[in-house]
Amino acid sequence: MGAAQEAVRGREVSWLVTGSGGMLGTDLLARLEEAGFKDVLAPRRDELDLTDAGAVSAALRRHRPSVVVNCAAWTAVDDAEAREDEALAVNGTAAQALAAGCAGIGARLVHVSTDYVLDGTGTEPHPEDA
Repeated sequence: MGAAQEAVRGREVSWLVTGSGGMLGTDLLARLEEAGFKDVLAPRRDELDLTDAGAVSAALRRHRPSVVVNCAAWTAVDDAEAREDEALAVNGTAAQALAAGCAGIGARLVHVSTDYVLDGTGTEPHPEDA
């Protein structure tokens, strides 16, 4: 068994990557493939609407990934200010749904942010409302 197949809390690692069509998601998928991970699910936006908490929960229960990496985000800053409700649905509500769904199945959640939000100088975990 190679390093890429090591266990996370006693089970084979499986991944669910959101935002897989964006720059970060595309790069992450390439790295996972290079590392030899075979069990990677990368649903497109039309396959999993992250703003639908019920769909998120159902997908997580169905696929039961070990790790979820949220690369999905509303990244157009000016557009987000003009369309605040839609941006919040993607960048806030969807992240909350992923966190709740991961907690429900015991999956690890990695939520990626940018220096527009957190500047990287912190030395301790940030609270949700930081």
